[in-house]
Amino acid sequence: MILKLLRIEKLVSVVSLFALGLLSFANSANAQGFLSLEQDPRQMALDVFAGVNRGSPPETVALKLSQLINAYRFRCTRLTDYQIFKARPNMVDIKAKCSGDSLYGVTVASNGYVAIYGGNGMVAQLDRRDGLIVSFAADGRLESDSRVTAGEAFDETVERLELGDDYNLLYVLGLFSTLLAVVTAITVIWLRMWRTRKGKKRRHRGIKPMAKHAVSATSNVKNQLLEESIQISKKLYKHPSGVYIARGKYGKRRFFRSRMWAAAYTSLGWRMFEVSAPEPLAYPESVAAEEM
Repeated sequence: MILKLLRIEKLVSVVSLFALGLLSFANSANAQGFLSLEQDPRQMALDVFAGVNRGSPPETVALKLSQLINAYRFRCTRLTDYQIFKARPNMVDIKAKCSGDSLYGVTVASNGYVAIYGGNGMVAQLDRRDGLIVSFAADGRLESDSRVTAGEAFDETVERLELGDDYNLLYVLGLFSTLLAVVTAITVIWLRMWRTRKGKKRRHRGIKPMAKHAVSATSNVKNQLLEESIQISKKLYKHPSGVYIARGKYGKRRFFRSRMWAAAYTSLGWRMFEVSAPEPLAYPESVAAEEM
């Protein structure tokens, strides 16, 4: 009987020593920075990342977010709102709003990476144009989100136009006028090219608008035409016959029916819809001398 009691006492002492050893190991592990799986920030980040990508209930994601923020020694008494600011295949950026504090920025990745910043006003305010905003009541339950219907989106757009929020009515009208002017200019140019092509003889219908045109006028004739013309600008003249004479970059003189194409030649060098030289009102003296 005495031997049995001694054996039981030895067994109890061994078990107690083993328990003390486990307790001392756990304390030393915590002292050296080893945390349990539930307290590991990397595991918390993975939980948040998985919750966002798997469509977990917003309450669960909010709880994990608040725990993660607190694990990094930031204050988050109660998480009131959060927004998925940007979601990428392996990383998610979240804006989190805690009661009484400025916005926090939380970045979590699929490999356990986590970064928390903000709380001092450096993170911009929540804007539902950046993503869905989820809000929670005081008891932690889901209160609302920022989803809008088609009618609400239309009303909000009208209000922004009227109040001048980012877009105003003058900006929209100016943009519409610019687009209308571009379309009108392209249409007018196409119609003029089409009419010119239809008005030519059948054998000349293959001529392109920018093809070089044979002016067949000597320098003396051109000089005479310039003398008979009225100067409109520095390099642009108009002959009484209605033909415009344009002087190019290198001094060459070309003839056009349209003032627009004549101005395009003087400024840009474009030879479009060029015509032959008109008949001068009087022959130049040099030409008359040659005929004598």
